[in-house]
Amino acid sequence: MEDHISVRQLLEAFINLIPGFKVVGVSAGEGPAWEAAHRGEVDLVVLDLMIPGIGGINALQKLRALPAAPRVIIYSGTTTVHSLQLALAHGAAGYVDKGDSIEELKSGLQRVSEGGIYFSQGASRLMSSLMRSGPGGMLKLEPTEFRVLELLAGGYSIKDIAKEMKISDQKVYRTRQSLMERADARNAQDLVRYAFEIGLVGLHRAGAEATEAAARAGEGRRPD
Repeated sequence: MEDHISVRQLLEAFINLIPGFKVVGVSAGEGPAWEAAHRGEVDLVVLDLMIPGIGGINALQKLRALPAAPRVIIYSGTTTVHSLQLALAHGAAGYVDKGDSIEELKSGLQRVSEGGIYFSQGASRLMSSLMRSGPGGMLKLEPTEFRVLELLAGGYSIKDIAKEMKISDQKVYRTRQSLMERADARNAQDLVRYAFEIGLVGLHRAGAEATEAAARAGEGRRPD
């Protein structure tokens, strides 16, 4: 599942040339590839995080919940602490950075298809760095933080989120500030953009709609 048609075409041609592999479905989101997975015809899915609609992480969750769940390898141009953590937490068997060689993807496909785990060089460097930094280096999102970030990216204001989650405005504000610090976001717009990049939500809005969502996420001053 990949949102750029040219990349989808190149990937399809490349994967079909690998001995033992056959592409049975290609789509930008919930299309032919998704339908093939639901029919149990797919052993392995190559998944971009920035796909339209539900987003890569939600797609990963749904794929792994299928009765005949395929193994999933993330193929993304965004490799961050949170994207790695979310991918691993929700069952991805591999992670290949698009900035790495295409041969890394081939190696990843072969390893994952054999039941192994694979990280490309870019992803491995970040993972190794995090592991060396100790427990504090692995950023974790608590359920409340995860939901606040998801709603912020969906365009909810602080007051809307507080009402939706049945918590105080002050708690939402403090959670947003903590998320901004940990994601190195300068403002609410950066935080919303980060949520899109790590695949938490899909790129289903464009132009003015995305701008409006980001603006709403930063709506209002600090609650009293």
